[in-house]
Amino acid sequence: MKIQNIAALVLGLTAALPAFGQKADPEVLLREKRIVEPSPEGFTLVFRLILRNAAAEAVRLTRYDYRAIIDDAEYLNLKVPLDEPISIAAGGEVLIALPVKLNYAHLFPAVPALKDKDIAFCYIAGGMTFQDGRGREKRIPMAFSSDFPVYRGLEFVPVPVEAKSLTIGGAEVVVGFAVRDPNGFSFTIDRLSYALDLVSFRALQGETGAGARIDARGEKIFTFPLILDFFEAGNAVYEGLEAGSLDIRVSGRAEITTPWGPWTVAFDKTVKSPVRK
Repeated sequence: MKIQNIAALVLGLTAALPAFGQKADPEVLLREKRIVEPSPEGFTLVFRLILRNAAAEAVRLTRYDYRAIIDDAEYLNLKVPLDEPISIAAGGEVLIALPVKLNYAHLFPAVPALKDKDIAFCYIAGGMTFQDGRGREKRIPMAFSSDFPVYRGLEFVPVPVEAKSLTIGGAEVVVGFAVRDPNGFSFTIDRLSYALDLVSFRALQGETGAGARIDARGEKIFTFPLILDFFEAGNAVYEGLEAGSLDIRVSGRAEITTPWGPWTVAFDKTVKSPVRK
């Protein structure tokens, strides 16, 4: 499994302190942890770390090593040299990201019990090796952990159509979709952009649901009243409503807040929906 090299962003400088090798060893501090790029196939658990150099001269991060333990099983054991060492100025700090790719195709065979869990834990133990201007090296131990969800995706599904009236020229209906959470954690919708098609007719599009909370294994239904003109919507929509079912597609993007930071989830689902008259 390929793990991305550490990427760094210089934050700023502080006052110069004693030289490397005295009582001014570099520090590795955990700033935050997040999950990015979530999907039913896996995601990336990102540890954002501060590398702090209290010495009076610059040092360079030249390599790092770590073991990733998922619950009680070793998932990764890596030693990574940096082709381009990361420089940390005297008295300065650098923010880096340590990404751990959790791919279910590899993770479940290594830790089979995860399939039946909602939450698991990742433990990181290893070290970062720094070099000063004289070529002297110092390995600084690091250890941190994070829980993470066994993410099973989110479901965005059209709900049955309610036909309040139906004539040869048009109809008054209520359409909508449900957001379902099959996971063991709740989340809040920050923004939900959607489009809803009846057969091939774009019936609605817009935004909804800001601030709505969806509990673990819960759902939230969004419905919208709609007046249809069959001259515009087309004969296929009329025939579907008359027959008692029609294809409905809901697509869009949801921006949500989870216990592991903000996520963006795209969705596109088509079902043959029943019509309730």
